[in-house]
Amino acid sequence: MEIRYFLSSAFRNLWESKVTSLFTAVTLSVALGFFGAYLAMFLNMKAALGAVNEKFPLTIYLSDGITTAQEDLIKSSLKSDTCVAGFGYTSKESALKQFRGSDNNAASLIDSLGQNPLPASLDVRLLAESDKSQAERLVRDIRRFPGVEDVQYLQEEAGHLKAMFDSFRLAGLVLGISVLLGVVFISYSTLRLAVLNHSEEIEVMKLMGSTRFFIMGPFLLEGVIQGLFAAGISLGVLYGLLRIISKGPSLLMLAPSGVSFLPIWISAGVVIGGGLMGLTGSFFAFFRKLRM
Repeated sequence: MEIRYFLSSAFRNLWESKVTSLFTAVTLSVALGFFGAYLAMFLNMKAALGAVNEKFPLTIYLSDGITTAQEDLIKSSLKSDTCVAGFGYTSKESALKQFRGSDNNAASLIDSLGQNPLPASLDVRLLAESDKSQAERLVRDIRRFPGVEDVQYLQEEAGHLKAMFDSFRLAGLVLGISVLLGVVFISYSTLRLAVLNHSEEIEVMKLMGSTRFFIMGPFLLEGVIQGLFAAGISLGVLYGLLRIISKGPSLLMLAPSGVSFLPIWISAGVVIGGGLMGLTGSFFAFFRKLRM
C-alpha cells in the first residue's frame, strides 16, 4: 500500500508542477547528456588509440642466425609482459613477399641481390593504456635478448597520442564531478519547491503521527523518477546523434565501422546514476527545508 501511495503521490506532484518538472527533466538531460557524450568519446578514443598502436607497432627484427630456443624465449617474454596486447610473427619469406607487393621497382632491386636481405620480425601490439615509460622499458629488455638484431618503436608519436588520451581522461574526471554536483543541485532546487508547496500537508501528516519515511517517500520517489527519465532521454538523444555523426566522411575514415555507442552496462549505470542523483537531491531538499 505504501508503494502505491508513494507512486500516486509522486506522479500527482509531477503533474501539478508539470512546467517545472519538464524544465527540470530537460536540464538534467542536458547535464547527463554531456557526461554520456564524454564517455562515448572516451571509449571511442581508447579504441582508436588501440588501433593506432596496432598500425604503428613495436617491431622486433630478428637476426638470421637466431635459434629456435632464442626465438621461443623472446615470444615467452612478450606473452608475460603487462603492456603487450599481442604480437604477430613475419618470416623472412613473408616479409619479402609483402615488400614485392608494395613496390615493383624495389622488388627488382631485391631480386638483383640474389638473396633475401629482409629479416624475420615480431610486430608487437601495445595496450592502449600502456605509457611511454613502459614501452621504453620493453624496448630495453628485448634488446638484451640474444638473436635480436634491432627494435623499432615510434616513441614520439606514441607519446603524443598517450598524452592526449591522459588529458582527455583528466577532463572527464572534472566533467563527471561537475555533472554529479549539477544534477544533485538541480534536483535539490526543484524538490525544495515541491516540499514548500506541500508544507501544510506535511505538517498535518506530522501531527497525525506519520513516520518520516512515509512523509518523505513521495518526494524521494519524485526525485528518482526525474533522474531516471532525464537519463533515458539523454541516452536516446546521444544514440541518435552518434548515428548521424558516424556517417560523416571524416569519421568514416577514422572509424570505418562507425562510432560505437555506450556498452549496455555503462548505459545502465548512467540511468541508475541519474536516479540516485535525483534521490540525493530530493533527500537534501527535504531535510534542509523541513529540519526534520
